[in-house]
Amino acid sequence: MLQQRRNGFRSKISTSFFLPFVRGRLRRGKHVLNNLFLIKEFLLCGLYETPEKFKPSGWRKLRNIVQWTPFFQTYKKQRYPWVQLAGHQGNFKAGPEQGTVLKKLCPKEEDCFRVLMKDVLRPYVPEYKGQVTSEDGELYLQLQDLLSDFNQPCVMDCKVGVRTYLEEELSKAKEKPKLRKDMYEKMIQIDPDAPSEEEHKAKGVTKPRYMVWRETISSTATLGFRIEGIKKSDGTSTKDFKTTKSRQQIKQAFREFVNGFQHAMPRYIQRLQAIRATLECSDFFRTHEVIGSSLLFVHDHYHASVWLIDFAKTVGLPENQQIDHSSTWTVGNHEDGYLIGINNLIEIFTELDAEMAAETSLTPSSASSSASLSPKRNLSESNIDDSASGSTMRAGEVVLEVIKPAKIAAVVDNQPKLVADEAGPTAEQPSGSLCTDAKAMEGKEYADDAQEPR
Repeated sequence: MLQQRRNGFRSKISTSFFLPFVRGRLRRGKHVLNNLFLIKEFLLCGLYETPEKFKPSGWRKLRNIVQWTPFFQTYKKQRYPWVQLAGHQGNFKAGPEQGTVLKKLCPKEEDCFRVLMKDVLRPYVPEYKGQVTSEDGELYLQLQDLLSDFNQPCVMDCKVGVRTYLEEELSKAKEKPKLRKDMYEKMIQIDPDAPSEEEHKAKGVTKPRYMVWRETISSTATLGFRIEGIKKSDGTSTKDFKTTKSRQQIKQAFREFVNGFQHAMPRYIQRLQAIRATLECSDFFRTHEVIGSSLLFVHDHYHASVWLIDFAKTVGLPENQQIDHSSTWTVGNHEDGYLIGINNLIEIFTELDAEMAAETSLTPSSASSSASLSPKRNLSESNIDDSASGSTMRAGEVVLEVIKPAKIAAVVDNQPKLVADEAGPTAEQPSGSLCTDAKAMEGKEYADDAQEPR
């Protein structure tokens, strides 16, 4: 039995029962107040005896004790700023393990993650850890928390592709088109001159009309990507990029995003080049229409990286349908323009890196000066030490990056056995210069990361 007196409390419950019970409840708690209410319940149920004259300072000390428990030290480290950027606040919650996050189950997205875990794109997406059922019975995907090892990170979400709606969504909207007043109001709020004279008179627009128009007001239709939101290291965030359309506007937004963190520029360029080369030899990318997916850019004072996220609208292509992800989209051809966005991102980051280097009288980074604007450039010709691919990655990427050498080696050397040993069975991947490009870019990224302080 606990017989100690602290802060006016005297325990009347067995230690063997009390401590495991509180520890279990704290692990399942999600907020500080929930746990304060829990201890208050102990008081009300008579598990504690309190003095007749209760001093307010006792609660103050009690709060201090709760805040220093291991649970809260862990919980404070879990940050999800991209949730606010993407506008999916209700879809995410803290994961049951440190370094994980839960996202509401979407069957299409889960199917994508299952395939991606066996694809060469695996190092560039959050690690999928299976399904989790919450206390309220809701099903969630348990994913790697990409920000868990960054310190006060800057985060940017860019939606990639020339459209963010599926063709079937557009077809359904055209079946029984109705004038929508709410969409008309959204349209005139952004651009009062956008509706036609007839639409102004009717004070309504159809959903297909609004869906197509919405993509034209941003850089989605012209550059193949748009900025969804930016969060700076000081906690301030911006989501007002609906009309950010021109190349110069995008470049200025990127400049503000990396301001004070110029070391992130070559990292982003290298990572984007590696992603592009890997996409070209990915079975998943070859057989899927990638719609509504984002690139998540993250950097802090020492590290920077990019990941592919959001696959709720990514669907498999119809049988015998082939796309190259860079041709002009017309209804029925299923082109998504994903490579258009990747190429423009590399171009703009390269230009910006050169401009910022010139402004500070520095030589542009080797990554910028060598960045290719062609998706099929043979990067294997560059002078890169492949042994660097064995370098230890920073802590924030170790979970995903550790499988890169084996994964790429399996593709280049046609040795599926390596992949089976490391990450389970996978589909046979084509070998060739594009996958060699990916290996070369990985080696360069590893070498640069190994030189950074930890």
